[in-house]
Amino acid sequence: FQTFQHYFKRINLSMLRSIVRPLIRAVTPSRSVGSVTTLTSEEEFDEAFHGTTPTLVDFYADWCGPCKQLSPILRKVVEAHAKEVNMLLVNVDEFGDLAHEFDVMSIPCVKLVKEGKVVGGFVGNKPEEKLVEFLDKELE
Repeated sequence: FQTFQHYFKRINLSMLRSIVRPLIRAVTPSRSVGSVTTLTSEEEFDEAFHGTTPTLVDFYADWCGPCKQLSPILRKVVEAHAKEVNMLLVNVDEFGDLAHEFDVMSIPCVKLVKEGKVVGGFVGNKPEEKLVEFLDKELE
């Protein structure tokens, strides 16, 4: 009987996700330059990866202390460069295949992507000044 209940719970969650995700996408505003977005689908990642606007991709996990320290600093730097770059937050627990595809071995891991290529990146925390230097150098 427990297995039967578990089976129905899984079906219900799966069905709910298939209904809710398209609704979320429909009401989510389109990405504009300077936006900070949490990844909800691999299609969204592909759009950012192949887009003409450079995108700072932050691979993180909710349980990661250094990720929690880096994220607000990254947001601040991206907002300061709002006319030049977007930011995409990728939870490695939800999108492990993407993390593997981009050789993310340690988090936080940040990659700068543009037009289908990784053009820069770093692993670990950095002070705000170093993040600004990194972004200025890579966006030249």
